[in-house]
Amino acid sequence: MTTQSSTRGQRRQRKPWPQIRRVKYKGGRDAWMMDGRTHGKGERLFFDTKQEAEAKADALRIERRNNGTSALAIPSKLRIEAAECAARLAAVGASLTEATDYFCRHARPPAGAKSVSDVITDFLREKERAGRRPQYLRVQKYVLGNFASTFGSSEIHTISHEDISGWMNAQAWKLRTRENYRRDLANLFGFGIRHHHCTTNPTSRIERATLDDTPPCILTTSEAARLLSTANSWSAGILLPYVAIGLFAGLRASELGELDWNDISLEELTIEVKSHVAKSRARRIVGVSENLAAWLGPYRQTSGRITPPFFKRLWENLRKAADFQTWPKNALRHSFASYHVAFHHDAPRTSLEMGHDNPNQLFQSYRELVKPVDAERYWQIVPTRQSRKPVRLNSHT
Repeated sequence: MTTQSSTRGQRRQRKPWPQIRRVKYKGGRDAWMMDGRTHGKGERLFFDTKQEAEAKADALRIERRNNGTSALAIPSKLRIEAAECAARLAAVGASLTEATDYFCRHARPPAGAKSVSDVITDFLREKERAGRRPQYLRVQKYVLGNFASTFGSSEIHTISHEDISGWMNAQAWKLRTRENYRRDLANLFGFGIRHHHCTTNPTSRIERATLDDTPPCILTTSEAARLLSTANSWSAGILLPYVAIGLFAGLRASELGELDWNDISLEELTIEVKSHVAKSRARRIVGVSENLAAWLGPYRQTSGRITPPFFKRLWENLRKAADFQTWPKNALRHSFASYHVAFHHDAPRTSLEMGHDNPNQLFQSYRELVKPVDAERYWQIVPTRQSRKPVRLNSHT
């Protein structure tokens, strides 16, 4: 019995593929079925004659030899559809594989579809966790919020280059603002790519703005002297340390706002800008010039911020008192950079004191051309004996 069963099994295994057998339709008519299935996949086709069934079987055997068994498991309808799609793609120079890859990348992001507003929320949260400054977060929230007012509900992977370009072109922006938006949006979409909510950065095709090399606005020596003289006499000199350090030490406005008197040593003629205060997060020592020491001496304190409460209101009133109807952006720091490098002829030294990574930043953004005679006058601006104030008690923290 065992031998007979094995023999029958071997005979069944030896039956040629595809199998052909005679069947009857429900109406009683005879037909020939060609069974091309393999492991349950494939097709069964019916023919009126055995010769037609054999011809189809021979064709499938040849196809199997040429393409293997996997191609035979594809239904005829799908093969026809694939052929039609391949022909359409060939007209634009693309393949079926390329079209499939493109669809998988753009229509179904690996991490799932997510709205622009939700990605912005995640972006800002990640930047905050990474320790970005509050000022940076405020700017990003404003810029990206403007973008979200138009595209917030759209899924980020559906935003195209044409969408962004059209939106930007509709804004009445100066070139600098346009370039800033392009950069910030590029960061947002880069974040989306890293987190698999989109696969391409549509801002990569937006042309970068070509910005003119406009010199920074600085104070003339007479304007600097007028501002210092006014600050010295106005409101008990409450803003004199801020103005003097800005003009003669070049600290950033954000650094001045955090500077404490115990960071200033008039004996050693140094100002320490601590890492948590510095924009670059790197601690640095800034030199105190002789004329800066002369301005600071009468106001010297042992501790407390040099910038008083309600600074913005006081600063606006001081500028008006000094007859400045308009105020150039970062005028104190730009003035320091321009006069310092013109006087010392040492760009690396100036850059180091300003907290730059390299001197190129000094020449690109901060330095205005200054004549040597004006540079010498600038560092000779000192308080007159009559204008010097007595040491005042610190009234703020």
